[in-house]
Amino acid sequence: MRKTSLNLVYELAKKDDRVLFIGSDLGPGVLDDFKKNIPDRFFMEGIAEQHIIGMSAGLALDGFIPYVNTIATFITRRCFEQIAIDLCLHDLPVRLIGNGGGLVYAPLGPTHQAIEDISIMRSLPNLKILNPCDNLSSRAAVKIAYKSKQPVYIKLDKGFFPDSYQNAKELHDGLHQFNDKNDKKENIDLSIFSTGSMIEQAKKIKKFLKKENINASLIDIFRIKPLNKKKIINILNKSKAAITIEEQHIDGGIGSQICEVIVDNGISIPLKRFGINDEYCKSFGDREWLRQYYKIDTNTIIKKTLVWIKSRYKNG
Repeated sequence: MRKTSLNLVYELAKKDDRVLFIGSDLGPGVLDDFKKNIPDRFFMEGIAEQHIIGMSAGLALDGFIPYVNTIATFITRRCFEQIAIDLCLHDLPVRLIGNGGGLVYAPLGPTHQAIEDISIMRSLPNLKILNPCDNLSSRAAVKIAYKSKQPVYIKLDKGFFPDSYQNAKELHDGLHQFNDKNDKKENIDLSIFSTGSMIEQAKKIKKFLKKENINASLIDIFRIKPLNKKKIINILNKSKAAITIEEQHIDGGIGSQICEVIVDNGISIPLKRFGINDEYCKSFGDREWLRQYYKIDTNTIIKKTLVWIKSRYKNG
């Protein structure tokens, strides 16, 4: 996904001489063609993330279209004040690409795990937040950011994920409801809201629940901010219950967003949230090991969802 997104930035730069790339630490070979063929619009500033936010703000004021890329934890935690003051306060259209979203860099420990970035960035006025789940949606995120008149944060995973989307039109509303041919559109037993890399797990969970005669609908929240509340309200009003699944701290993520929609609009529906508890894991392991540690792996979510539905709502 990262390679797909950054390659599109290069394609845009070839067509529009306002587009430029600013990075702090790219892997070997990434965007070599950009560096070779358009060197005057390719900037590698070293490990100086706060500096590149201010630099991108100045370039945006001069009419350029900057794409800024570095590891998600550094571009959010480390640069929060610069993003707030230099970009969001002045509503400057700088495109921030935070690679390694969620638990991508699990083996490097909590310093590199972007599990609170949505909570952090949601608090900033004027900032759009996009969280793609496959190659098509990651390309769409870069294109949406290109046309944006406001600052944009793209939370980007690393690696390959099977395509969930068929065409970019499905992303027009900022979220998409994945339905199989035989799925009921009304009287939904369970709406599953998810985002980013967790969409793959959510698809497996939906498929399993169908075998249990639970009519589940899967909704990908691609645009986390501004949230399409109108469409979410419509979905919730057709559902008996809902769960949220995210590789993000449970406080401030999409689970919190759905809670806010329910409360603000007087919707009477039970909701269960699956996310990372209010803690940092100080042990080291791969991504799947950490998902099991935080109890957001596929099997755990299925078991807890079944118990929750069957004991309290499905037959109640």
